[in-house]
Amino acid sequence: MKLNISYCPPNITIWDIWVDHGTSQCFMDTVTTSVITCFILIAGTLQLCMYRKYGTEVSPAHLPTSKLYYLQLFLTIFLPILEVTRFALQATILNDKTIYGYMILSLVMTVVAYPFSIWVIKVERHYQLPSLPPRGHGIVLLVFWSLTFIAENLAFLNLGQQNWWFHLSDQIEMALFVLRYVTCLLIFFLGLKAPGIMQNIDYFSLNDAQRNFARPERSDNQSTWKNFWKKAKILSPFLWPKKDFSLQFRVIVCFLLLAAGRVVNLYLTVWLRPKKK
Repeated sequence: MKLNISYCPPNITIWDIWVDHGTSQCFMDTVTTSVITCFILIAGTLQLCMYRKYGTEVSPAHLPTSKLYYLQLFLTIFLPILEVTRFALQATILNDKTIYGYMILSLVMTVVAYPFSIWVIKVERHYQLPSLPPRGHGIVLLVFWSLTFIAENLAFLNLGQQNWWFHLSDQIEMALFVLRYVTCLLIFFLGLKAPGIMQNIDYFSLNDAQRNFARPERSDNQSTWKNFWKKAKILSPFLWPKKDFSLQFRVIVCFLLLAAGRVVNLYLTVWLRPKKK
């Protein structure tokens, strides 16, 4: 193995985008891995903060059990392993056995990004936000998987390059590319399917392992006031925060202002009414 202190191969800089009828691997690996990793770290951290602040934990009894979910986790772990294998082969048997700076950067970014995405996947599986019921994974993971799949497809821009990133005659490099491409494709489709995400949401039973998600059928002639006290009891924790004194004080002030507004409106009409002479 030769550890080259230069970031890119000889006679090529990171700013050389188009080289020999194709994109430079140094430029492409640097841009794609940096953009993908920075996106998942920044957007994923913001999403995790939102789940930590507003999320409600889902009871384990309500979590879907699917083999596709475990396949999704395995493939997400498999990609960094594949990148480590590729790096080791580049250092030992592939090409000129030389390691450049962009290869190290790509390896580090990949090893960081995909395990972090697993963290986001698990949080989305075990917690729910007080919003519209989700039909799958959040926008952060969907964009992340889309970017990774697009990055693999960018390799086809170099079909006209004489010295492609890998030679089609080299079975090892070709196998690595096919494995990487198929893995990214499967992760993308599994992300759209979201096998580990609970689809039918009942926020009032997220922490209750005994309650079932099957909702009773409602008749069109059923009275809105039926089971009023039961509904009020369910809604009361959302209307009156028990553990936050400042919010309780604000709620009281708001009700007082509403009552004062009613009184003012009542006496305003009396005050402005024309007096009889």
